[in-house]
Amino acid sequence: MPVLLEASEVETRLEQIGVTVADMITIARAAVGARRSATLDHPATAGGLLAWIEGTGTMRRVLGDRGFRRSRDAGIESVYNPDTGVRLAYQSAERAGDPDFDPLAASDKGPASAQYVASNQGELFPEIAAEEEREAKAACYYLFVQAHGDDVRLELSFPRAIEDRQFAGFRERIIIVAAGGWDFVEALDDDRGPDFEIEISRKA
Repeated sequence: MPVLLEASEVETRLEQIGVTVADMITIARAAVGARRSATLDHPATAGGLLAWIEGTGTMRRVLGDRGFRRSRDAGIESVYNPDTGVRLAYQSAERAGDPDFDPLAASDKGPASAQYVASNQGELFPEIAAEEEREAKAACYYLFVQAHGDDVRLELSFPRAIEDRQFAGFRERIIIVAAGGWDFVEALDDDRGPDFEIEISRKA
C-alpha cells in the first residue's frame, strides 16, 4: 500500500485525482470550524455531525468548479467526477495523518457503507459504457479529518474494505497534513487567495 507523505508527491498525486492541497485544506478548515461551533448545550454528537455537514457542503462547493458534481449513490454523500471516474467523501476521523497507522473513522460504518466500499475497487479512468454503472464503481477516496483540539491532521485515502464497522486496509493513502502541520496552515493569511501554493513542513 503506497503512503504518500512528501509534499511534492502529495501535490502531484492530488493533481492526478483532480484536486489540490489548498482544496483539501479549505474543506478541512470549514469542517473543523463547524465542529468547534458546537457548545455544551448541543447534543453530544453535534460536533461530529456539524463537521460532516459542513465538510460535505464545502467539498461540493469547492470541487464543483473542478468538474465534480453532487453524488448520493449507494447513500454515500459525496462528489463524483464523471471525467475521471473518481469519487470523494468527507469523513471525520479519530485518527488520521499518521504514516505508521491507518486512519480510523470517528463513527461506526454501517452495512451499506461496507457493501459500497467492498465494490468500489474501480481504477482511475475506467472504460465503462453506462454512466450509472461507472459512478457506482467509481474509485472512492475519503478525506479523513482528525481534529483533537489544536491537533488537526488530514489525509485523502482509498479504503479496501470495512470490517467490524471500521475501515480495514487501504489501497492508497495521501497524507496532506501530519502531526504539527496544522500550526503552519493556521498561520497562513486567508486573504492570499485560493490559487497560491501551500507547502507543509513536516516534523521528523
